[in-house]
Amino acid sequence: MPARSTNFITVSVTAFIPWLIIILTFGAGGDLPRALYLLIHYALVVFLFGIAFAIYFRTHSMAQPFIVMVDAMLSVLVYEFVFVKYVYEGELWFLNYFDWIVPFFLTAMTIYCIGKILKEDEIGGRGF
Repeated sequence: MPARSTNFITVSVTAFIPWLIIILTFGAGGDLPRALYLLIHYALVVFLFGIAFAIYFRTHSMAQPFIVMVDAMLSVLVYEFVFVKYVYEGELWFLNYFDWIVPFFLTAMTIYCIGKILKEDEIGGRGF
């Protein structure tokens, strides 16, 4: 298998794990006040994707942060589409700016920033 497809598969698997944990906690937060739910959701996104991709970048030292971020976000889009289309049976109230777009942006930025920080740290740089 070519290296590019192998990298996409490993990035996809790495993105799937935090995405699944967030989806599993999705229903549990329904009874919380809206502001608290959003705060917990955002923190969970940054924390879980941060841990997952810190591990990924530590074990894949040649990975490019931007490419990994793009691959991960494409994977998350596919997971979201399949989930909403074939699994989720409730209302789609969460497909709005605060519930979907902000976490999507936070996910992308977390993956990219973790990659840049660890890559620069690895070569002795100062980060960004």
